[in-house]
Amino acid sequence: MRKYAQRAGIRGFPIVNCAVLWFEKTWGDMTPMEMFAALRLRSEVFVVEQDCVYPDLDDKDVKSIHLGALESEALDGQPARAVVRLVPPGVSYAEPSIGRVAIDKASRSTGLGVELMERAIRCCVRQWPGQGIRISAQQYLIGFYNRLGFEAVGNGYDEDGIPHIQMYLAPRGVSYWQLEWSKARQSFCDELNALSTNQLHGSRETWGGLQVLQHLRMSEASLWGYLGKKQQANPVDLPVSTLESDKRGLKLIEALKSNARWKDPTRGASLTPELTKSLDVHQMKKEWEEEQQQAFALLSGAFKSEDWWKVQVFNHPVAGRISLSDTFGFGAAHIQHHIHQLRRLNQSIAEDVS
Repeated sequence: MRKYAQRAGIRGFPIVNCAVLWFEKTWGDMTPMEMFAALRLRSEVFVVEQDCVYPDLDDKDVKSIHLGALESEALDGQPARAVVRLVPPGVSYAEPSIGRVAIDKASRSTGLGVELMERAIRCCVRQWPGQGIRISAQQYLIGFYNRLGFEAVGNGYDEDGIPHIQMYLAPRGVSYWQLEWSKARQSFCDELNALSTNQLHGSRETWGGLQVLQHLRMSEASLWGYLGKKQQANPVDLPVSTLESDKRGLKLIEALKSNARWKDPTRGASLTPELTKSLDVHQMKKEWEEEQQQAFALLSGAFKSEDWWKVQVFNHPVAGRISLSDTFGFGAAHIQHHIHQLRRLNQSIAEDVS
C-alpha cells in the first residue's frame, strides 16, 4: 500500500512502504538470508510457477549485482518480494543486462515491479554510465517494458519453452534527456494551444496558461544556473549515488508525473510569474525552445565525464540530493506535471460552461 506525506508545502509526495527493505549487492557481499530469499523467489517463479525445468543458477550470478526487496520483518527462509540481477557488459551482451526479474504473486499489480525495474535502470546507469541496456524479455511483457523505455529488437525466439524477444533501452545521457524534454515541451504546447484566450491569463491564486509557461521557464533557468555552477566541481568529490538517492529521485519523478497538486517550494521567492496580459504566446514558446536547446548544448560538454553519472548532483528543495540522470528526469517530469495543470484548467472551464 502506498503511503503519502505532506512535506514542505507539497501534497501527494509518496514515500516508500516501510515494510520493504531494499538491497543492492554483489554475490559475494550478499548475506545468507538475502541470497536464500532471492533464490527461493526465483525458484518459485521460474521453476514452479512457470513449470520450467532449467538451471536457474549459472556462472552469471557470481558476476552480477543483485537487487531485491525484502519484508522488513521477514522470517528466516521467507522469499523476497522482488529480485533482479544486473549482468555486467560483456557477459550476456556487449551492453549491461537486467535479468531474472521476479515478483512474488502478492506484490504484482502493486507498482513494486515498476519500482524494481526503475531502480535496476538507475543502478545500471551509475554502474555502467554511457551504455544502453539490453534484456531478453518474455513476449507477453513487451508492453510493460515499452512503458519503461525499452524497444523490441529483432525477431522473437523460444527460450526454455517460453516466447522471448530482445529489447533495448538507449543510454541515458544528456542527448537522451534532451529528447525527453523536447517531447514533454511539445505535449505542453499542444495543451497550451487548446486553451481559449481567457484561459491563458489568470490570477495570483489561479494561474492561466501563460503564467504556467512563465513558471516553467523560470524554474528551468534556475536549474540551468545551478548545474552551471555545479559543473565547476570535481565529480569525484561529490557523494556517490546509492539506493537512497535513487529512491529520492524515483519518488520525486513519480509524484510529478501524477495528478497531485504541489505548492511552490520557494514560497514565491523565485518561481512565481508576474501577471501581465501583454505576453505573446507564440514568442514565449519559441524562446522556451531556444533556451532548452542552448542549455543542453552547454551541458552536453560539461557533463561528458562518466563520473558525473555516478554521483548526487542536484539538491532538490523537497526531495533532497539526487543523481544527474534523475535531475534531468525531474525536469522532464516537471513539464508533465504542469500539463496536468493545463488539463485541469481546461476541465474547470468546461464544467463552468456546462
